[in-house]
Amino acid sequence: MEFRARRWTISLTLLNLAVFVQGPSFAQRPSFRKPPPLGVVELVGLGISSVVELEDGRLLSDRGSISSDGGHTWSHRETFPLGGHSGDGLARLQSGALILTTSRLPQPTMWISNDEGKTWEARIPRLVGTPLEATPPIQLKNGRLLWASRYTMGNLLHAGLKYKDASAYGTYRGKPYQIEGHGHIPEISLAGVSYSDDEGKTWKCGEKFNPNDDDLRYSSAILLGWFGPDGHANQSEAWVTDTDEPTIAETKDGKVLFFARSTVGRIVQSWSDDAGIHWTPILPTDLASSYSPARLVRIPKTGDLLCVWNQLSGAEIRRGYRRGRLTAAISRDAGHSWENFKTLELSEGLDDVAKVEPEYPIPMLIRARKNVGPLPDAYAYFHYASVTFAGDKVFIAYSRGSPLLGIAEQNLKEQENVLRIVPLHWFYD
Repeated sequence: MEFRARRWTISLTLLNLAVFVQGPSFAQRPSFRKPPPLGVVELVGLGISSVVELEDGRLLSDRGSISSDGGHTWSHRETFPLGGHSGDGLARLQSGALILTTSRLPQPTMWISNDEGKTWEARIPRLVGTPLEATPPIQLKNGRLLWASRYTMGNLLHAGLKYKDASAYGTYRGKPYQIEGHGHIPEISLAGVSYSDDEGKTWKCGEKFNPNDDDLRYSSAILLGWFGPDGHANQSEAWVTDTDEPTIAETKDGKVLFFARSTVGRIVQSWSDDAGIHWTPILPTDLASSYSPARLVRIPKTGDLLCVWNQLSGAEIRRGYRRGRLTAAISRDAGHSWENFKTLELSEGLDDVAKVEPEYPIPMLIRARKNVGPLPDAYAYFHYASVTFAGDKVFIAYSRGSPLLGIAEQNLKEQENVLRIVPLHWFYD
């Protein structure tokens, strides 16, 4: 069974209809506001998060399916021989080996294949926390693997506080709808970066803390924000800031850039100039963002950086649109500045603008109001993007939902899995 998509239209088969089994019927499927640009292929319901090009030119997905035509059609899902498990992150190492990873098991797992995916060997890494889904480790030019991860301290069953009572709500088609829970319950999220110099057989994280050391950088074992409303580590006004679901990429100048989601209305960042051992203090960027995960990658063809994230203003977040705009931008100068802002997806209720200015002074916490009022019929959210490359094509996978397809922060499997195949030049045009 194959699945085929054309520009602007999607040909549906029994394979992708499975995404709607637990949700509304196809006739009730919500319409979304921004169609894919001309020349962009969109596939819905395949469950693919990442792809890799095989030696024979075919594409392999993290689901085990194969494409012989650049991703336009895919074979029926296969099952990797992984003891009944499946991965969500797929990449090729410098040695030629393939790695498949997942963070959804009881512990993060990596499989390695030296025969183009026919057989796999499991490697159980001991990491600092849990990686973001569909995010395999990156490999630096020197061969080192770096795997960013997060660990959260909090509890939905916090004493004296009910999660549903604390959440933010809107009114959708006359009924109350939960739109946001994060930022409304007690929790703190930290990050860390683990590294391996033997293709994932063994892992380490940072160095021991030495209070007498004059080095002001962080160890990679614990990364957290500490800055005030001016964006600097002002000791008299600074506060602890979340660094959740991190993403990393090696830059042209040989450093590693770290991005993470935070509650301050911006992506927060850090740099490492020693291959992931030490990091500069976590500080806010100029990229407006809700408390939602970003995806940062290095473009193999150019060495530039590409970021895909939920770009929202503070006012839009407070109105309940935390994941209502999905944006892409590139950096040609190793992450110091960003350009070519492009909107990939957009909810009704938001303006179709390319670049959003972040709020200043920087607040400690931006979240939706307790009750945001009526929501439009085409209210939607787009989140958890992953980005992989094959030749001159960029494969962007993400979840797309609406109140008809489950709650944004929960029931992710009931939402649409979207895979867009975008020509690389589109990001530079």
